[in-house]
Amino acid sequence: MALSSTNILKVIVVTDNLEKTVAGYKTLFGTGTAPEEAPHKDIKEPYTIYKGQPGEPMDLKVESVFSDNFWFEVIEPVSDNSPWYAWLKEHGTSICSVCLLSNGPLENDEAVMKEAGFESLFKQEKGYEAYEYFDAAKTLGVLVEMKEHY
Repeated sequence: MALSSTNILKVIVVTDNLEKTVAGYKTLFGTGTAPEEAPHKDIKEPYTIYKGQPGEPMDLKVESVFSDNFWFEVIEPVSDNSPWYAWLKEHGTSICSVCLLSNGPLENDEAVMKEAGFESLFKQEKGYEAYEYFDAAKTLGVLVEMKEHY
């Protein structure tokens, strides 16, 4: 069984200085244009799960730098209750994860990741999209995020 898609949507970079890191990426890649998003078809009830426990949305500073075929999402964690803060504490400013766009449903990709030995670290339903981070760092060097748009 394989993932529903290997289409890279974005690369997530975690930093302790959002402005400096974003400026560096913009110097190399320019500012680009945000991809067009299709209208949301379904709306679901939002929730957040972190390390298997229900949680609140995390406090983050986020900015995107767009390239021709994907973007860099630069995250500076503000609070310490997130996978991004944990990554920054252990690895410093670095690429934290690669996001693949799921063809859905997300639960199918979740099953594939778990079968491959990658446990869910963080899952969030935003109402119009869901995404889940899997702990693949020991094997792949990064976390893997699967994102599903409705």
